Amino acid sequence: MVSNTGGSAQVSIKGWRGGTEDSLKKFLDNKIGHPVNIMDVHYRGEIMYITVPNTNIAEELLNLSGIRFAGDKLSFQLKTHPVKFGTGGAGRDAVSNDSAKLKDRLIALLQTRADMQSNSLDLSALGQDNIIISLGTDSQQEDKMFKAILALASQIYPGLVTISFANNGLRSLGGIADLGKNFPNIRNLSLMNNMLSDFGALDCLSSRGSTVPLKHLEELILVGNPMTENELRQPNGGASYVEKVQQRFPTIKMLDMNPVVPLAQPGTAPTGNTSDETVVKQLPFATEQSFVENQDIGDLVNTFLAGFFGLYDGNRSGLADIYDHTAQFSLVVDTTHPTSTFAQTSPDSQKHVDFSVYIRQSRNLTRVKYAQKRISTLVVGRTSIMQTLLQLPGTAHPIQDAQRFSYDAWQTDVPVTGGPSQTVAIVVVHGEFVEQGTNNLISFDRVFALAPSPPGSPAAAVGSPCIITNDQLTIRRYNGFESWIPSAGAGASTAAPTATVNPAVNYSLSPEQQEMARVLQEQTGLNAEWTLKCLESYGWNFQQAITEFPQARSTLPPEAFQ
Repeated sequence: MVSNTGGSAQVSIKGWRGGTEDSLKKFLDNKIGHPVNIMDVHYRGEIMYITVPNTNIAEELLNLSGIRFAGDKLSFQLKTHPVKFGTGGAGRDAVSNDSAKLKDRLIALLQTRADMQSNSLDLSALGQDNIIISLGTDSQQEDKMFKAILALASQIYPGLVTISFANNGLRSLGGIADLGKNFPNIRNLSLMNNMLSDFGALDCLSSRGSTVPLKHLEELILVGNPMTENELRQPNGGASYVEKVQQRFPTIKMLDMNPVVPLAQPGTAPTGNTSDETVVKQLPFATEQSFVENQDIGDLVNTFLAGFFGLYDGNRSGLADIYDHTAQFSLVVDTTHPTSTFAQTSPDSQKHVDFSVYIRQSRNLTRVKYAQKRISTLVVGRTSIMQTLLQLPGTAHPIQDAQRFSYDAWQTDVPVTGGPSQTVAIVVVHGEFVEQGTNNLISFDRVFALAPSPPGSPAAAVGSPCIITNDQLTIRRYNGFESWIPSAGAGASTAAPTATVNPAVNYSLSPEQQEMARVLQEQTGLNAEWTLKCLESYGWNFQQAITEFPQARSTLPPEAFQ
């Protein structure tokens, strides 16, 4: 039995955060063989400060330094000069003492969740935080807890611009209604994965229901809430979803990680005349459908893509020969609703698509947070890749319609372990396919890394000039192909026209050839296709082409001219 000699003593404890206060007390009681009889508890950052009845108990705790608790090693230190928290002294009643303890714990919570470099505060999944668990907060006290946390945070971190309340099971936002008052410069807000069922819940943060709305909000994440999912299932749900959010937050530029056109500038209110305020930005150069580094790469990619998608649609098992035995494949499912102007009016974009068969294999790193799943969904090796591909639904890619596809292709060198670097072709394809069985029209991106077929390899045996070393497939709701249609109006209106090549032909022009085509097109009035035909017929001899054009003009059909 330990004698109760000496006055009370303060001990600091580090390494306890893997457990809770209650579990730590039980652990210490068990290890020293009798109750510790903790008289007071305070927190400062990662450190817990306890007051015990006497120095004998304090010494017993010091002897436990280094012992493992909840996955970490505990460290004890006797405070010969106790840290003062302002909770003691005559006349201090139990209520004020409890309030001070609560404040200490909330400060500890904030210190572990704030990032001052990015001026952000992560208040996601608070129900799983050990400090909140130790407070014993129930759902009826939820609003009070959030108000206390935000009020305290505004004193300690007044310059916050980013806050996340994701994964808190919020059914209303009453507890964070003072967000604009506490943090007037908030630009980024996540309410992801809560239980908000009505857009009216957002009013308390907007000018509809708050005297201090979030006037500077630029990014908002609402995915994972019933109101979001229900709205997107409705006809024209994408357009009405964006509209309902922008009615409350007209300054947002990003909604659910997708760009939207803001209706007002941050810090201002919308005038209601959005057509006059919306500025249509122009790119400095005309939009081109595809980019190919050179003719050799263009020929290789043309051959590869025609063969690949033909087999993928018609005989998928035949692809086994062109995947390297160490190849890697990953599938990414993007379930966010496209917010482009096209998608807001297209029935194929508004249609609800069930991606469940794909999501089991999805390696979307913005959603998949567990390391084990990130590893297991990276498919490695020819056999495993084919097993995965054969489990995916059948498809039909409209490869005969060139305008529905865009691709970029170039060469690069990649390091090889234990040997010289290897030259590979990187091919980035954007397009669409029809899912067999459902007839869903789905947009996709696919990135290939292609290496030359080794002599004697299965790929070489079937006549393939290359093997696939890496393949990443991303699928999403249909978003059309208008974004890569060549645009003559981009850039300055006085810019000279540039020869635009039919992507089905897949020419790749050198800078000198592009300039020849531009000048010839300007001087002859030929369209892009016939400009190239003319130059090719003269072996890219510009002087001969321009000299003999007047004689050849009468033989050309009307459609040869712009």
